[in-house]
Amino acid sequence: MTYWLWSLSPDVFPSAVRAGTFALRRQGRARLADVRPGDRIVAYLSGVQAFAGVFEAVGAPFEDTTALAPGRHLPHRLRVRPRAVLPAEGFVQKAAVVEHLAVLDAYDEPTAGARFRRVVQQVLHPLPPIDGKVLEFMVQARLGADPEALLAAVEAVRDARDSTRSRPQAPAVATASAVAEEPVGYAPAEDFDRAEAVGRLIDAVAARGFRFDPFEVAAYVTALRTKPFVLLAGVTGVGKSRLPVLVAEATQGAATVLPVRPDWTSPAETMGYTDLQGRFRPGLVLRAARAATEAPDRFHTLVLDEMNLGRPEHYLADVLSRIEARAPAPGGYESEPLLSETLASADAAWQAVRFPPSLGVVGTVNVDESAHAFSRKVLDRAFVIELAARDLADWQAPVGAVPVDPWPASAWAPRAVRLGEVSGLSQGGRQVVERAVGAVAEAAERLAPSAGVGYRARDEIALFALHAAETPDAFRDASGPVDPLDLALLTKLVPRLDGARAADRAAAFDLLAWAAGRSSARAGDTQALVDDWVADGRPAVLPDARFPRTAARLARIAEGALDDGVASFWS
Repeated sequence: MTYWLWSLSPDVFPSAVRAGTFALRRQGRARLADVRPGDRIVAYLSGVQAFAGVFEAVGAPFEDTTALAPGRHLPHRLRVRPRAVLPAEGFVQKAAVVEHLAVLDAYDEPTAGARFRRVVQQVLHPLPPIDGKVLEFMVQARLGADPEALLAAVEAVRDARDSTRSRPQAPAVATASAVAEEPVGYAPAEDFDRAEAVGRLIDAVAARGFRFDPFEVAAYVTALRTKPFVLLAGVTGVGKSRLPVLVAEATQGAATVLPVRPDWTSPAETMGYTDLQGRFRPGLVLRAARAATEAPDRFHTLVLDEMNLGRPEHYLADVLSRIEARAPAPGGYESEPLLSETLASADAAWQAVRFPPSLGVVGTVNVDESAHAFSRKVLDRAFVIELAARDLADWQAPVGAVPVDPWPASAWAPRAVRLGEVSGLSQGGRQVVERAVGAVAEAAERLAPSAGVGYRARDEIALFALHAAETPDAFRDASGPVDPLDLALLTKLVPRLDGARAADRAAAFDLLAWAAGRSSARAGDTQALVDDWVADGRPAVLPDARFPRTAARLARIAEGALDDGVASFWS
């Protein structure tokens, strides 16, 4: 968490508070991009030379030209939540505190007043933590908090700052044990026959009356094991929200389904926020992470239903960043603490909560005009598995039930989170990895005009194929085996296609030719491929293709690009 000083005009401040939006014209806009949700903002009113309140950033910066205050053009904006707002008679005057601010040390003007002017002239200026805490304490004191307690807290902060100059800083929250266990990373679950377990899981899901191809269940399990962030896409009613619940029930895990709302514009709903009374309200992901940590023997799945009704890059960005930074830990891989801000002592236990090895996040996605498109940053971090109704004529209920032994949470641990960390590869495993890496490199050349492919996508595709090789019989449909690498390319690379530029169409056509096994996308080849695919009834596989499912999905994208000029996975 960072403290910021935001200089506002007194005539703008009331409107900004009512709208929950701070704004600036030009000065300060470069630094505005550095403000993150959860950062604290101290409001300074330049016209009256006083501090008027403390606020919390609750969203990403944005632009809006509608009038925030009469006669003022302030297009660069940020959503904020008030933590403490003073009445005019209670403003903290500059003179009472300015000489004690550490931020002035960065300037060499002859007087404290002149140095402070340099700070506020920038409109938005970062503050050292000690300054932010002192100013926040002073504002709280004006609202009736105990001045003696606040002064003691200020002194404690200053003492802590001085002591850390000579020794390493201690953790903000003590852990349960003074001696941490040695991280162990990946360790295969003992007495767990993965191939048999996945086969019985597929039978158990089918016995419940839900129609998924075996490879769809296997791909979901493999994707969630490879990366604990999976998107299930498709039209309404194909079982997107049911599949994670069915898998959790069959493996005796836990699943919680939570609907996403369109007003989720910040991490407040997922990570939490501090209310006006100073009490921390944990968000849904933070609560799920804590529940999973407290029951590490069961795998927990948090299902964010209709995930793109809001913008995941706004409300889930902090969680995705923590997932990317996971490190080896007992039972698999875990993140650093999810929260970066300092909480009051009564809520301090939430600061220790991490994204644990026994938690996965699954989002369901309805592809229609009511939902937001995903940014490529979000898609790059997920496996996107598209579900479809394969046979609407198949309606009869199954007979009987299939028992499945409980899965230990360690059964969901990946072999690694980065390809370079994989150890103990057999000759067969090395061949799987080399085939996957070669295919990604070739596909990336075709995608380059539209979307780049990085090391993360390469590693996750190869790890998916490596994990899938442990359950080869599960990757099948009614017609025979399904190539896991085909599915990995389809779920990690094809969803990136989404645009109406000539480069987007060219990338789709070239990638289709490559997946179909053609040497290049020569003139007429794309149209001929699409025509043959349409004539066959738009099947889910393109016969005789190098990667049949990837090619068939690209044929659908190419059909749209030829018809209306838009090459998009999401339309």
